Amino acid sequence: MKDFTQGNITKHLLLFAMPMLIGSVFQQFYSLADAIIVGRFVGGGALAAIGIANIAFWFLTSLVIGLTTGSSIVISQLYGGKEIERMKRATATSIVFLLIFSVLISVLGVLLTPAILRLLDVPPDIMAETKLYMQILLGGMIFNTFYNMFTSYLRALGEVKNPLYILIFTCLLNVGLNFIVVVHMGLGVGGAAVTTVMSQGVAMVLSILYIRYKVPLLRIKKLLIDKSLLIAILKNGMPAALQMSLVSISSLTITRLINSFGTAAIAGLTAVQRLDHFAIIPVATLSMALSVFVGQNIGAFKEDRCKQGLKIAMLQSVSLAVFMTIVMMIFSRNLVALFIDSGDIHVTEIITIGQNYLNIMVIFYFLFAIQFTFNGFLRGVGDALNATLISLGSLILRVGSAYFLVHIVSMGPEAIAWSLPFGWLFSCTVGFIYYKKGLWKGKMVT
Repeated sequence: MKDFTQGNITKHLLLFAMPMLIGSVFQQFYSLADAIIVGRFVGGGALAAIGIANIAFWFLTSLVIGLTTGSSIVISQLYGGKEIERMKRATATSIVFLLIFSVLISVLGVLLTPAILRLLDVPPDIMAETKLYMQILLGGMIFNTFYNMFTSYLRALGEVKNPLYILIFTCLLNVGLNFIVVVHMGLGVGGAAVTTVMSQGVAMVLSILYIRYKVPLLRIKKLLIDKSLLIAILKNGMPAALQMSLVSISSLTITRLINSFGTAAIAGLTAVQRLDHFAIIPVATLSMALSVFVGQNIGAFKEDRCKQGLKIAMLQSVSLAVFMTIVMMIFSRNLVALFIDSGDIHVTEIITIGQNYLNIMVIFYFLFAIQFTFNGFLRGVGDALNATLISLGSLILRVGSAYFLVHIVSMGPEAIAWSLPFGWLFSCTVGFIYYKKGLWKGKMVT
């Protein structure tokens, strides 16, 4: 376990973020392996299907993941304040609540999948594959929930190195199973979904065993619900859950807009979204590291140390964003081409659409870095509500500008990329003003 309330801040952030960064990269292999293998060996239509299904799946699971984030903030603050018994009670409360909630969402999600896909106006030629992939993922949702939950608990205590080994193993397992099930057995989109769920199940079991035998601080003897701690978790978790839900709703809205351009556009933008997820990993990881760092220090009443952490993380994040912009622009066409077989009838259109979108989007990565750094800081101090409201304004601007560019300006798929900086700039501006005025002070939730 790591105590961030003392010692060199830059060293703490980098050493803590590095294993998380590696872990995040491997975690993306779950969806990346599906996309590349399905796109190259099944076809562009199948790639489009899993792209839509993953966005719809994220919409249904975002509430659960948001509540997991809230739990980790409460645990990190209690750990920073050396309130170990309350921390254990918070952990037990979180486990019981998230178990019930995730099962409910899973069942409802499977039943509502057809209705959701109809609302998204999914093209008829990929409807069946999209439905199959999404329902399989939802059926195994509890594995994904519990793996993320236990990982967030460990991260709240500063423990990231050993869980990384579990993640690497299960990601490689997922890639291997994909080759067997999709390529050699020819089970297509459904097979890709099954291998993802199986790998997440293995990750969950290994995480439970690791905590049971190696992390006594999180070893729970009795499951319970502490009402006061549940309120604290909900107070900090619901804004995070709401923000993630709003992000997913905006993604669904944008997805419906993308679907109007046809299967080739869906496939091209699905490829770019997978690349984007990889590119933003360093910045997102630093944001998570900053949240834990700030959570522990605010719990120890060290506001000045929190502010120093923000400045250092901001410099690191923007530097990483500029680097990723350069790399992505240089190799944009080759990167998009990874996802589609050269013999696909739509290959030229898919690659062109994807490359154009990617080259526009990455120019503004520095704004994304600033936004995420402020977001991580606000969550760490317990000001999750205002972080959510700022994000809401950003999403409204993004969706509104996308529809304006498509329907009023008559722009093509690239309009989706040009809509991004409007929202990011808004979040950066409001986040900066909010921080400088000190409106975040005194927000600790525990």
